[in-house]
Amino acid sequence: MTPTLVLVLVLAGSVGRIECGLLDMFNANSDYNLAQSMDTVFGALQNDISYMLTGDLTSTVEEVVTFWCSNGSFTSLKQVNLNDSTLSQKIDTSKEVIFVIHGWLDDISRMWFQQLAQDALKFTGSNVCAVNWGHLARYSYYRTAVNHTVMVSGYLTRFVQYLESAGVPLKNITMVGHSMGAQISGQVGHNFGGKIGRIYGLDPAGPCFTLPRDRGLQYRLDRSDAMFVQTVITSRLTIGVGVGDGHENFYPNGGVSPQTNCVIPLTSDAEFAGQILCSHMHSATLFRLSLNPANVYRGKKCINWPAYLLSFCGLNKANLLGMRSDKSGGDYFLRTSAFSPYTVRF
Repeated sequence: MTPTLVLVLVLAGSVGRIECGLLDMFNANSDYNLAQSMDTVFGALQNDISYMLTGDLTSTVEEVVTFWCSNGSFTSLKQVNLNDSTLSQKIDTSKEVIFVIHGWLDDISRMWFQQLAQDALKFTGSNVCAVNWGHLARYSYYRTAVNHTVMVSGYLTRFVQYLESAGVPLKNITMVGHSMGAQISGQVGHNFGGKIGRIYGLDPAGPCFTLPRDRGLQYRLDRSDAMFVQTVITSRLTIGVGVGDGHENFYPNGGVSPQTNCVIPLTSDAEFAGQILCSHMHSATLFRLSLNPANVYRGKKCINWPAYLLSFCGLNKANLLGMRSDKSGGDYFLRTSAFSPYTVRF
C-alpha cells in the first residue's frame, strides 16, 4: 500500500463516523458528506454556530460584500458603492474593468490576493476591482458553496449592471476568480447570458459544483458564461474540478496535486492537506506571474497528459497561459519547474 493511499485511509477514518471521509468523495448521494470532508480537512465551522442560533445571516449582502477599485492612477484600492457619486475618480469607464474574486476561507487582505490585484494594475493598464466577500466565505463549505456564492454573484451582477449604466460595455468586463471565486464568476456570466468579455477560472472549486454531481450550468463556470473563458487546473478531483470547461483549459503538470513546487514528504494528514492546498493555490500564482511579459507559460495542445509526456503532441499548436493567450481554444498541457518563476518547458 502506497504512503498516499495510507494517508487517505487514515484521513477518511478520522471523519468516518459522520460518513464524510475522502473515500466517500465520489458517492453520487454524498454531496453534503463531501462538503463535511472539506470542513474537516481544510476549514472551520465557527460562523455556522451563529447561523444556527439566529436562523439567518445577521448582516445584509450589501454589508458583507464590498468592491475595492483603482483606475490605475493610484495603487491603493478604494471602496466603490452602488450609485457612487465619486465613481469617476475611482474607475475610468473608457477602459476594461478586471474583477478579482477570492474563494472559500479567503478575503482581500491575503498577500496572494493583494499581489494579484497590484500586478493586474501594473501590467494591464486596466481598472481593477477586488471583490471582498470574506465574511460569507468563512462558513462551512456546503453553506458557502450552495448558498453564499449565489448571494455574492447576485450582488456582483447588480454592480456590473451599475457599471454598464455608467458607460462600461459588458465586453470590457473581465473576471478573474480563484476556486469558488471562479464559480461566482461563472454565475455572474450566466446572469448576463455570456455577454461579458472574459473569465479566467483559476482552479474552479469542484466539490458541490461538479463533484460528486454537476449542479448545473447556472451554478458553475463553463464556456457559455463569457465571450472567452480560460481555466487553469492544478488540483483535479480534489479541491478543483475534474476537467476544465472553458474555451481554453490549461493543465500545468497534468492539472493534478501535487504540483511540482508542492511536493513534500507526507508524514501526516495535515501535510497531505497542505500539499493539495498548495497545488490549488498554484493556479493563482501562475496566472499572476503570467501578467508579467517576462514570464512565459507555454502549453502544447494535446489530448491528455500521458500523450503530452510521451511527446505525441510535440508538433501541435502552442499557446500561452493567461491574458496573453491567442484565444484559439483547446486543451493545453505544460510542465513547470519547482522554483519561482516556475519556468515552463515542453
